[in-house]
Amino acid sequence: MSEPIITKAKTEVDLQGILNLQSANLRKNLTEEERSTQGFVTLEYDMEFLKIMPAGNHHIVAKDGEKVVGYVLLMDRSTNHLMKEGGGIFPIFDELEYRGRKFKDWNYCSVGQVCVDKNYAGKGLLGKMYASYRESYQSLYELAMTDVSYRNHRSLKAHLKAGFEVIIRFDEPDQGEPWDIIVWDWTV
Repeated sequence: MSEPIITKAKTEVDLQGILNLQSANLRKNLTEEERSTQGFVTLEYDMEFLKIMPAGNHHIVAKDGEKVVGYVLLMDRSTNHLMKEGGGIFPIFDELEYRGRKFKDWNYCSVGQVCVDKNYAGKGLLGKMYASYRESYQSLYELAMTDVSYRNHRSLKAHLKAGFEVIIRFDEPDQGEPWDIIVWDWTV
């Protein structure tokens, strides 16, 4: 195992690597113990949506050789309406306020999902991918925002360490359980 390289997902092979890692870490594919100790991803994207969600930009990946061992997905607001699952969050996002402005008045991107291979977890890889994410896209967006399952303690802790802050906890309309909406302000 070598030190992974952080780059942009630009090939079909990269995108398939994202889907492979996603599948291995879907909540429905993990035991309760694995979900509790390693974290999990909830939404299952397909290749078609993975290609269109960044609206001409690229997802950030960590690769060990040719293997994708981590990713941070970029979702441009222009593709929100194309989500098949989980799209119920966007009307909630738009009406929330942050620093005296409704989110719909901010130029924000959504973090579509993050994941790190369990063999690479706990080594700062998510922080490195998020640093690349911000460097790549802070000239395009003022904020990055996402929601994290209240049950996914490992993910929330990693996001807070990367610079996100919790702005509200709510019952997610598509999941029927508590989630935290978190924001990373790139204007400060």
